[in-house]
Amino acid sequence: MSCTRGVILFAPAALILAGCSGELTLPNDATGSSGASSAASLSPNRNLEVVLRPVGAGAGFGLVKFRQPKDEGAIVFLDVWVRDLLPNTSFRLQRANDATVDDMCTGTNWLTLGQGAAARNIVTDERGTGREDLFRDLSAFVGSAFDIHFRVIDEGGVVVLQSECYQFVVAL
Repeated sequence: MSCTRGVILFAPAALILAGCSGELTLPNDATGSSGASSAASLSPNRNLEVVLRPVGAGAGFGLVKFRQPKDEGAIVFLDVWVRDLLPNTSFRLQRANDATVDDMCTGTNWLTLGQGAAARNIVTDERGTGREDLFRDLSAFVGSAFDIHFRVIDEGGVVVLQSECYQFVVAL
């Protein structure tokens, strides 16, 4: 999967990284290897739009808008929108990351996202369109850098949409 160089500056971004369950793989300090030294060279921003495309011959489309207000909080807001999926069905947004900042998303530590630490479904309407407002507190990960990618899964755990690779820096 090719990567898109887009850096997210969120303490709230850990919201995505520290998802609803599972572990977040991040460097322990700013001097460690595996991506931490790259954090200083990245130019993070507080807004990112992640495009979710269908897997294989599947249908659908999605967009995740990351927003981190410039304040003391380390909350990232993820506005998720999907379309052309199965009608009246529940889906989940997941992320995986790795601490080697090299535009190669090799992380398989998939974590379901939600509102804070509580997982949240994206439920489609009769036309196959769904929307959900998610958020996460990433204050425990300020200063960390990593590659991150996203996917949407159906109720059976089948991947229906996925993103390219993005670079992410957790910051205030």
